Amino acid sequence: MQDNAPEIKPLENIRTENTGSVVNKIELSNQILDKLIRIFEKPHEFRKLRKKLSTLSMEVQDKNLTAFKKKTSSYDNFISAENQLKQASYELISGLEEHLNGKIDVKNISMLVDNLENSINSRLIPSSEMKNQSQASANKKESRTGLIPPDLSNELHLYLNMLQTKYNKNMPKILFCGDYAGDLNWKYTRENDKIKAKLGSLLEVPLVLEARYQQKDVQLIEQIQQQANNVKKGQHKCVCLINRSWDDEIKDFTLRFIHPNFVLYLYDLKEGIIHNTKNEMAQHYAYWFNAEHDKQKLDDIVKGFLDSHEHFIVQELGDALGLNYKGTEKLIQILLRKGTILDVTFGGKNPKFIKAKAK
Repeated sequence: MQDNAPEIKPLENIRTENTGSVVNKIELSNQILDKLIRIFEKPHEFRKLRKKLSTLSMEVQDKNLTAFKKKTSSYDNFISAENQLKQASYELISGLEEHLNGKIDVKNISMLVDNLENSINSRLIPSSEMKNQSQASANKKESRTGLIPPDLSNELHLYLNMLQTKYNKNMPKILFCGDYAGDLNWKYTRENDKIKAKLGSLLEVPLVLEARYQQKDVQLIEQIQQQANNVKKGQHKCVCLINRSWDDEIKDFTLRFIHPNFVLYLYDLKEGIIHNTKNEMAQHYAYWFNAEHDKQKLDDIVKGFLDSHEHFIVQELGDALGLNYKGTEKLIQILLRKGTILDVTFGGKNPKFIKAKAK
């Protein structure tokens, strides 16, 4: 029995550490709710949320909770559930802090609390069946950098460095659906063999970009399809797999690949990017994986549009930028707040705008 303990113990440690972190964030969240109760005109909803959080604090510490014990699953699912719990607790306290310093939206806060509750109920109990998976995962992680052949290492690092430079200087401000995304958070992380970027807010992440080194695997197509099927609702995910001299089967698959929420790219370190050029979404996001360095910034395009138009309506600006009507309205509100443009119809049904004169 002692031989098994060291392999299971790390999972228990992960669960214990996350539990402590979540309990701490719930305590801090209740402190913020106390402040909101004192300043909000109708505090009864906040009192109900505070009571619910106190109950969740007890539940997350209960190792024998029935909701946990009914589930058996894999090591990967265990880790995913724990990460989801950490993210939900972080989003809760971050969202409460934003409400404390801005507009108070009870419905929004309630959604964050519900998200935490769902994450707690989705936790898994570490089982003996996970121990081999846990060990295999650890071995894979330890040897991850060793998987990169020495003759590819330099070119791989140069390519990832280029993408990192792009992601540091630019962000996607127009989504494929035409929504304006310039007001969302843009974050990226770089590791030895991959780079991953997310565009979103506390409540949604509409776009995920990932470029990673990929070994050539006979089951690669099945793995890609599974990943495509797992994309969250309301999200687009673009994945670029990096290697050299891809075989004809995976290249042909990529050139014909199309999916409503997932875009596939291959990057050949000798030949460049490979994707389905007939797929409009793949074309829209190709810049974030190709070798282009320069991209015209949206601010510059807007400036050029304003310089060439004496006045304009919402639809005209949207057509010029590739934004849908809702996205254009959002951008116009931002430009109005900045004093870049003026509404010359004072909020009429069909508003017209002009460029504001420089002060």
